[in-house]
Amino acid sequence: KKNELIKEFSSLDNKVSLCSDIWSDHWQSCSYMGITCHWIDNAWNIQKRLLAYRCFNDPHTAQNISHLMFIILEEYCLTSKNFSISFDNASANTCSIDELIRMCQPSIGGKFFHIRCTCHIFNLCVQNGLKSLERYIKPIRSEIHYLWTHPQVMKQWGKFCKLHGMRAKRFARDVPTRWNSTYKLLLSTFEYKDLLYLLCGFFGKIVQSSNIYLYSNKWNIFTTICEILKVFNDVTDQLSGVYYPTCHLVVTHLCNVACIFSEHLNSNDPALIECIISMKTKWEKYFFKIADIFLCAIVLDPRLKLDGLGELLTLYYDSLDPITDAYPSSSMIILSVRNSLTEIYTEYNEKYGSQVATQAQQHTTSSSTTSRLSKAQNLIHDRTKRPRGSSSSNLELENYLTTTFDFSTADEDTFDILRWWAQKTQVYPILSLMAKEILACPVSMVAVEQAFSMGGNTLDERRSTIRPENLETQCLLNDWSRAASKTLDSQNETNNDEDNEGTSGTTTGGGTSD
Repeated sequence: KKNELIKEFSSLDNKVSLCSDIWSDHWQSCSYMGITCHWIDNAWNIQKRLLAYRCFNDPHTAQNISHLMFIILEEYCLTSKNFSISFDNASANTCSIDELIRMCQPSIGGKFFHIRCTCHIFNLCVQNGLKSLERYIKPIRSEIHYLWTHPQVMKQWGKFCKLHGMRAKRFARDVPTRWNSTYKLLLSTFEYKDLLYLLCGFFGKIVQSSNIYLYSNKWNIFTTICEILKVFNDVTDQLSGVYYPTCHLVVTHLCNVACIFSEHLNSNDPALIECIISMKTKWEKYFFKIADIFLCAIVLDPRLKLDGLGELLTLYYDSLDPITDAYPSSSMIILSVRNSLTEIYTEYNEKYGSQVATQAQQHTTSSSTTSRLSKAQNLIHDRTKRPRGSSSSNLELENYLTTTFDFSTADEDTFDILRWWAQKTQVYPILSLMAKEILACPVSMVAVEQAFSMGGNTLDERRSTIRPENLETQCLLNDWSRAASKTLDSQNETNNDEDNEGTSGTTTGGGTSD
């Protein structure tokens, strides 16, 4: 299985992206490094494979992390085919980037190499805000805990609900370290807030001794907080996808968060303002300057390109402006993005230009023998499909940036960015290769966290003596078999689409997380 995967990697023209994290197991007192690999295959489907679930008991220093990662990359012959790597915000991971860049020599000096997990940063921002509201959230959390741990109260709760014609709801207890569980808890209590308040009064003495008191005048804060957390929750769901591209979605979702901050920053409630400012302070630490990879990725969305990016940047920084001193110029950012795209295009054109031109010429020659078009139509067809990658100029890039593509409202709802680029490989051979690598970059750690969950489900008190190499083998085989099944399903869907409509692919650009 591993040899088959290595063979597949060697057949790729494009590079791959990685996602890595370290997890400590409770039962074995052992740390494991997980690495997942993400790429777009020759059929323009996103693929994901677990490369390693390796025992890692050395000190978690930058040097040790980069050394083990390089060993694993060598096993799969990927040392020269690594486009980017996604890490969380651990300082050792960040420090290991320079060493990995030196060893792997990624494109354009590693400008796109390091991607911080966006969902990890979202978590830091939300936790910062919820900390300032702890005195309001704690009573709800305590009362739900009180319901769960006192059968008599739970029985009375059922009577209260029945008396008021409502179903007796058993609220899920939240986990303080997981903000989305707090969001779901608050959301689920709105409908029952009056009954919860009555319950507090009914068990007044016990409740008072347990420091449980529901602030009846603070439900408005929870309503607003849930509006803000819903945006974070939706953004996290969208950017946690594994089998659809997410890199080009980041800037749009950053704008959504900035807008919800701006909308509620002028609230009359000091507690709410304190919460939002706490979130924004952490947010601007990481996202005031948006990473180049996210900016370039959105330009590869033919519906937006540079003009659309400029409008989004203006909206973004206008929304952040109230508590921000420095205001970056959108035009300067656009110029920097254009320069980055030109730089990577030039590098790819020099490296792959003659190769893609030859492939395009072979495609044109073979297709012309079977074409039923007239000579005039063939001439137009060949001209529009003529490869421009063999030139040393950035004519292909300029052509893409200046061409207007028409999309109907129906196209907007079902737009699939991978299928669009798959259909443009002959027109934009170099750009389509760039799109393959940039759009495959994962922006969250979900894939590797799923691997840790798999390992955690395997290890328990009865199976704590399993050898680390056997655990890795089991996790790899499980992941590869699931991925193979998904690939087969995807191919069947594509074949069905071709049979039924004459077009290939399904909507991936705006799907939900796998």
